[in-house]
Amino acid sequence: METVIIDYISQELVPDPAVLPLASETSLLDSGVLDSLSLLRLVVFLEERFAISIGDADLVPENFATVAAICEYLRAHEPGTQGAARG
Repeated sequence: METVIIDYISQELVPDPAVLPLASETSLLDSGVLDSLSLLRLVVFLEERFAISIGDADLVPENFATVAAICEYLRAHEPGTQGAARG
């Protein structure tokens, strides 16, 4: 999961190659990788790739701050885990 997300972000969303290679703990917001438009592109990719639906209420910086945070969010919302407590 982490590799898939890092590959997508690296190939499709990184505006400045100087931030590559991305680590799972790289701040996607502070490094300028994610802005409002690239966040929407990332959400569409995640929804399609992982067959989930990301609600507007979940579009908060904590869920998309790093690749690790994205993976944690996705694991908490995998099919069969709906209703699981959020951290």
